[in-house]
Amino acid sequence: MKKVTIALIIATAAFACSRRPPESRVRNVEARIDGLTCPTCVPPLKASLKRAYAKSDIDVDDDRDTATVRFADGENFSTADFRTAVERVRMRVVSVRLQACGSVEEADGAKWLTAGTNRFRLDSDRDVPVRKPICVTGTLDPHSDPATLQVSSFSENAK
Repeated sequence: MKKVTIALIIATAAFACSRRPPESRVRNVEARIDGLTCPTCVPPLKASLKRAYAKSDIDVDDDRDTATVRFADGENFSTADFRTAVERVRMRVVSVRLQACGSVEEADGAKWLTAGTNRFRLDSDRDVPVRKPICVTGTLDPHSDPATLQVSSFSENAK
């Protein structure tokens, strides 16, 4: 009887873990960068971003004029820190696409995504669900206050 009970507890725990909502955080950012004009521009930008996000995976592509950060567990995105890292090497953030997971709440007639330490006002043509785990992909206006995320897609309870 004990073996059956233990097996049932393990199976229940495994099922519960597989249905766990995604961790609340910004998962990745892809920014279009002005001033990324040649291959010699890549190392300084990559080093500057690595200084801000030491544990994260960073890719800089001079052909596409983009910098991508895939955030490691425990590292948080900050629009200001990202912009500072780019401007430190005399470049400029033009646009930011990101994927963030968290939960959506309604306040002051707007929907807000809380993803780790970040809070974004959502702008979407589709009905984004409220009070459910969600992952959102969209374009962030890096100059708006509050930070506004134009939602291009979302998925509920996605890993």
